[in-house]
Amino acid sequence: MFEKIFAILSGEDDEPAELIDDELWLSTLQSVPLLTALAADKQHRLRVLSERFIQDKQFCGGDGLEPDRAMITRIATLACLPVLELGLAWLAPIREIVIYPAPFLVRHDHPDEFGIVHEGYETLSGEAWDHGTLVLAWPDVLESGGMDEGHNVVIHEIAHVLDNGNGAFNGFPPLHRSMDIAEWTREFTAAYESLNRQLDRGDATLIDPYAATAPTEFFAVTSEYHFERPDILAQAYPQVARLMADFYGGGNIDL
Repeated sequence: MFEKIFAILSGEDDEPAELIDDELWLSTLQSVPLLTALAADKQHRLRVLSERFIQDKQFCGGDGLEPDRAMITRIATLACLPVLELGLAWLAPIREIVIYPAPFLVRHDHPDEFGIVHEGYETLSGEAWDHGTLVLAWPDVLESGGMDEGHNVVIHEIAHVLDNGNGAFNGFPPLHRSMDIAEWTREFTAAYESLNRQLDRGDATLIDPYAATAPTEFFAVTSEYHFERPDILAQAYPQVARLMADFYGGGNIDL
């Protein structure tokens, strides 16, 4: 399935990995409005994190795709943005990033109410696997970072990695020691249930209805909006928006 592993970029070659050169960095910033909007000091810190991320991870192409340096750099910057204040250690569970040229088919087995497991297939644009693989569809990566509709497949999957920091995909990542666990649970539960009630009534929603699928998806989707369209998130769920700002702002966190 994997056509080529970029050993040089992942730090597994005998030669040291080449850093992101100025021309590539500038073109990456200019092609992603979300990155262009960052203050200069944050852009600099993001570049440093992205270089380390590229050296630490394997990048693979699926279905004949051969990722180039521009593709890898774009993914690395978007992956590191959520941990700009948290630290790169949060992404340690990721071992490899697999990039497909189009949305990909994944088999998921689902037990029914009687415990009988049914085999099913889903077409996805991104998925975080608990054994350290991040899978992304390149067209959706290209559509991420536009600061328009609030969608960002890379941030969505990174949010799942952060969420799993407590050992489960449940919408409850490790929090700052200064943050109130009960408040987080209360506000996110209330917002999640409110979204589901809206959908049950057939009402239009401000955020992507996919957030109502499960608490882990609610956290991932609202993470997308936190970075891409914080105005929409604040309008829809102001308390969630505030807690997201506290969480992604960094600080002392119990890992």
